[in-house]
Amino acid sequence: MTAGGDRVTAGPGPTGSIYDIGYRGYDGPRLGRRHAFVTLFVQALRATFGVGRSGRAKVLPAFCLALPALTALVIVAFSAFGSRFGISDLRVLPGHPDMAGAVGVFATLLVAVQAPELLGRDVRYRVLSLYFSRALLRIDYALAKLAALSAAVLIILLVPHVILTVGAVLLTPDVLGGLGREARWWPAILGSTILTAIATAGVALVIAAFISRRAYATVAIFGVFIVPAIIVGVILALQLGEASRYVVLLDPGTVLDAANAWFFGVAPGPGAWSIADLPLSLGLAASIVIAVGASAILVQRYRTIAA
Repeated sequence: MTAGGDRVTAGPGPTGSIYDIGYRGYDGPRLGRRHAFVTLFVQALRATFGVGRSGRAKVLPAFCLALPALTALVIVAFSAFGSRFGISDLRVLPGHPDMAGAVGVFATLLVAVQAPELLGRDVRYRVLSLYFSRALLRIDYALAKLAALSAAVLIILLVPHVILTVGAVLLTPDVLGGLGREARWWPAILGSTILTAIATAGVALVIAAFISRRAYATVAIFGVFIVPAIIVGVILALQLGEASRYVVLLDPGTVLDAANAWFFGVAPGPGAWSIADLPLSLGLAASIVIAVGASAILVQRYRTIAA
């Protein structure tokens, strides 16, 4: 283009054209970081239970949710049967303090399979950079995934308690009295299940964050919850000395069982913690360390991971 005075003329080279194709700036509300966090949390929670995915993806979450519920329903059914025939002493049936041991395996199964799914897909398909390019911070991503998996585990652990509570209230002639008796259990129920959910989900997500291959991560998560229990059992059986009792602190499952017993104020069931004969408060402290430590490691991992 050449210009002479106020006149603009085209030069001898090729010319171009400018078209108005209707691009407009965004004038709507900026929902920001909080909305991004909540959206990711809801999406991850739905994915954990297979919502919005294929029917095959729903099988395991449905199994892990249905079996604990069925366990509680069977307990309520036996209680109703005993009440009908005048059998008042049904102490042999599991109650609220026993639910963690009865259904804990389903929580472990869920996190072992779903934690690699929640984190591994984003790494394999290289979408982390898309998450982090918006209002969502790296810490938000890690905590949203942790909150979603913890909430899924919490649902699995709480459903049997809800069924036991409803059954106990319906089976008693004094409904208000039954509600009062059941209400006394719920601080312990919430404390135990929330701590167990965060610790279990946190450990699984930390492993999945460092092992991107889904199959390897699942095996590693199962290993963390199963292998230490075997090793601890062998060491305690050998009776290597007073200090060997503290090896139980290396087994997450045993530590969480001790914390559950502390919340309910009952003696721990037969197992490694009973053999070690350590204070239940130590199990509670170790469980808190596992939950907080796993959460911190997960956040730090996503502070430094390449997007």
